Amino acid sequence: MSHDIEASYAATEVVKHFLGVPANCFQTPPAAGSLSGYAAREGRHKWPHADGVIELAVVAGAGSVEYSVAMEFKRPNEGLHGVLTAIGQSHAYLRKGYAGSVIVIPASYAGFGDPGPYVKDVLDLTSKSEAIGVFTYSRPDMSKVSPFDGKLHIHRTLKIDAAAPLVAGVAHARSETQWAHLREGSSDPDAFFKYLQSVKLLGGGGMDPIVPDIPPAIRAAVERVRPGANPEKYLSNCPNESLADRAWRHFWFKYILHRDAIVGWVQNPTGEYVENTQPSLIKRSDGGGAKLFFVGRKDSIKTTMTSNLNAATITEDVALEGLVENYFGRAHSYREDIDSGCEHLGFVDSDGRLTDSGYRFVDACERYGNPNEGLPRAIFLNALLGEGSLGAFLHYVYKLSEGRFKADPLAFTVAAAGRIPKFQTDEYLAWLEGEMAHRLHVIRKVALRGGKARRPFQAEFALLRGMGIMSKGFRIGVGAVVNWPELQEAVGFSESSLMAH
Repeated sequence: MSHDIEASYAATEVVKHFLGVPANCFQTPPAAGSLSGYAAREGRHKWPHADGVIELAVVAGAGSVEYSVAMEFKRPNEGLHGVLTAIGQSHAYLRKGYAGSVIVIPASYAGFGDPGPYVKDVLDLTSKSEAIGVFTYSRPDMSKVSPFDGKLHIHRTLKIDAAAPLVAGVAHARSETQWAHLREGSSDPDAFFKYLQSVKLLGGGGMDPIVPDIPPAIRAAVERVRPGANPEKYLSNCPNESLADRAWRHFWFKYILHRDAIVGWVQNPTGEYVENTQPSLIKRSDGGGAKLFFVGRKDSIKTTMTSNLNAATITEDVALEGLVENYFGRAHSYREDIDSGCEHLGFVDSDGRLTDSGYRFVDACERYGNPNEGLPRAIFLNALLGEGSLGAFLHYVYKLSEGRFKADPLAFTVAAAGRIPKFQTDEYLAWLEGEMAHRLHVIRKVALRGGKARRPFQAEFALLRGMGIMSKGFRIGVGAVVNWPELQEAVGFSESSLMAH
């Protein structure tokens, strides 16, 4: 089990501890029922990087007061040196802007049997901050839904409401889940590879950014929509000149809004408008061909505008203005997904440059050609399951389902007389989401802000299925089906290959 996955499990129990005993976190415990919280992750890899984040909120009038607590987790193999570095890191998290920090270390080391009281004494003697807590843990029990359940012992409480942070505000982007940000249709390994390769080549001076081929009619539409705007920067929604910005424009115009795809429609000899259905140059994770952007659905922008043009309900100028505005908005949302995904998987640092892991992934993809196979796939899975904590997500899904179906094998199943039993997928997924939100506290439930509701974990399941780690569909008496042999083989291959390379 990786350090990152173990840290995720530990953060889950720290949240449950504070929710159960608020006095161990607040000098003035909040009123009963007013405290909520969940285990999250840092949205950015700005140094120093916390191993986990505890998000707490206390209801106050019509709103709430929110506190972010960083967690530093150490494993036994890090030795006593890790105990000392944890003390320093806990202070650095306060300097970064967290309301508090928590040190979580083993209950004993070889030759040093009681590190918890030792760390407490050091902090009491040397630190002015009361916002640093100390926990020790005994060996996790992987047979449990939450492996650290009953394994934590607190040695130093926090007073985060009384302790002013060293800097105002917390310097990390809020994450809604304990695992990596994923979005269905945006989190394919090939997309990450091609963006990261753009970062590598532009950052190393190996090439200049692509000069996009933007048709005059689209340039004119940009000028009408945003007078004076640079069409290249507007269409990519990327006005700045950092390495990450230049790499994004290169990626966007080379692989998504490329020369053959940028035009929305053409007219045939009879004058009818025909939608341009050229796909992107991004391979799907399931090997099913290229990803589609702006086409493929009844409400997609090219389909809608082509239909309206043929119905003569809009002019071509209006259609082009709607098209470029859609390109602008889609570029922003897709970049958010790619940026967050690369950071959560540990492929880029806070400046947008490749990490060692990012270089390994890009180099393997360049050498072997296909991000969805062989060593590139194994490296991606290693990052996804470890740094991205999807390994913890799979554990929660499996153990929660195992417990529910052991008690009731026909849970979420409708078995009408004379008919084939049918598994109720929506009810099962809603139950899983509720368990993760209210029992494990590893996701933040938010109200839908409009639009069509997405199924819980739609992006996670889609990516894991595309990578062959989960089977399609759900099974009566089992729920989600994890392909454990494939998962173990992929992780084992990744670890051995990473060491060899």
